[in-house]
Amino acid sequence: MNSSYSIIRAVMVLLILALPGCLYTKLMTAPLEKPTFTYTGSELVEATQSGVIVNFLFSAHNPNEAGLKGVTCSYELFVEKKRFLTGTNIPLTLNPKGDTEIKVPATIAYADLYPVLGSIVRRILAGQKTIPLTIDALFSGKPAIYTEAGKETPISFERRLVKTAEIPLQPEKNTRGQ
Repeated sequence: MNSSYSIIRAVMVLLILALPGCLYTKLMTAPLEKPTFTYTGSELVEATQSGVIVNFLFSAHNPNEAGLKGVTCSYELFVEKKRFLTGTNIPLTLNPKGDTEIKVPATIAYADLYPVLGSIVRRILAGQKTIPLTIDALFSGKPAIYTEAGKETPISFERRLVKTAEIPLQPEKNTRGQ
């Protein structure tokens, strides 16, 4: 009875030690694939007298068994093809074997809109309540999986997405109950 119990314990210990190695071997032998990115929209987080905070929303699909770190997003914002704001190297982590929702925040002070003021003033005078902001986002990365010997298997990628979203010029006032 004692020897069969010892054998079962030894087999269980070997399985526990071997399974992570199998996963590691599977990760190392599977070809690494580049993630894909899609623009899903924008959301107004906050609007004040001095500016707005907008999240640009993206979805990333990572087809790999391992999550990916070392991925970044840089962006430029435009109004009528005039650049007025940039953001660089926002760090991202992509979930393994699935989708990751990404929010790229942009804090836009109205003072930063000076280069595009003419376009905005024309819109306000025309009674428009939004401005079309174009985001030119660059997702890039050089993530790698490392072997026990220190050898790495890198994948490099760059994916550019350009989309336009209508952003409110000022917060809407609650007129309910008046």
